[in-house]
Amino acid sequence: MSSSINERTKGFTLIELLVVVSIIVIASAASIPMGLSFIRNYQVTGAANNIGAQMQKARGQAVKLNTQRGVLLNFNYPRPGWYQWTSLDPNPMTGAWDSDVYPDFNPKNYDEGVANYGAVPGEPNNTVNPDPGSGVMSPHGVPTDLPQDLLFDAGASNALLFRSDGSVRAVNAGGASGAGVLSPVGLDWELTIRDPRTNLTRLITITRNGRITVQENAP
Repeated sequence: MSSSINERTKGFTLIELLVVVSIIVIASAASIPMGLSFIRNYQVTGAANNIGAQMQKARGQAVKLNTQRGVLLNFNYPRPGWYQWTSLDPNPMTGAWDSDVYPDFNPKNYDEGVANYGAVPGEPNNTVNPDPGSGVMSPHGVPTDLPQDLLFDAGASNALLFRSDGSVRAVNAGGASGAGVLSPVGLDWELTIRDPRTNLTRLITITRNGRITVQENAP
């Protein structure tokens, strides 16, 4: 008698299996938004850290090259959602830039508070590093785009100027770079990267002496 009872109690009934499967499905469905949020957080943070590294590299290049006019880090250049740094020093033989390669105006001597300063070569010359035959005398960084539909928040200015003494200023690079992305906050500047789908943001702050911080920002 006990043998037949043990045989009937072995394994799971169909109802028990359905309950277990339902629990697994519900738990998996609940974890999907958490996983997606983690991925998006990782992407926004990674993009902000990459831009912070580009800022540090541009500042280092300005000091290393002992640049006359500075190194410019453009945002929304060469197209929206991209960024790139370039040295602003012209042809050392002529002191000029090739008008067929550069935009309508040339970099001027920097004056405190100047709004329209700096120029970068048009594509594809903005990736040549350097090419005297094309009028490109300055080293350039690699054009980099924000990943996965991330955006810059619009602001008051759209380029950072790094000078040979290690100092940093915000300047407007004119029509070459599109809309502005930098916002002045006291003596510092802020740049916000946003994921429009989740509204996750990272705030990059840079001071006049080149100190960079990356932190979460309230949506």
